[in-house]
Amino acid sequence: MAQPSILVLEDDEIIRSLMVDVLEEFGARVTSFPSADEGMIFLERTSDPVDLIVSDIQMPGLLNGYDLSRVVAHRWPSLPVVLTSGNTVMAAQLGCTVKFLPKPWSTERLLDCVQAALVQGPALH
Repeated sequence: MAQPSILVLEDDEIIRSLMVDVLEEFGARVTSFPSADEGMIFLERTSDPVDLIVSDIQMPGLLNGYDLSRVVAHRWPSLPVVLTSGNTVMAAQLGCTVKFLPKPWSTERLLDCVQAALVQGPALH
């Protein structure tokens, strides 16, 4: 795959910044927001392809990461999602296009999960 486009949604500024840095070093084009609500607005308005969403589950706003993954599965079924959380109980509720990355994660584990998810499906749009 050429340079993948990844949407990162994480309310913790330090974790979001780390994810963006790691994924950009990996070679991805990264767009990030502190909420799933802002991520959904971006998905609805962008004309650029998105290859993967990496999102925290628990975030402020109307949508959390789990809700976002359900909307994405319905509207863009081939768009893979990686959800991350310290709450591993939520992993049992995830759909087939969703991968779960438990917190805390290492940068190597993040990249492994992202690479596996990118192999899964084509870009949105």
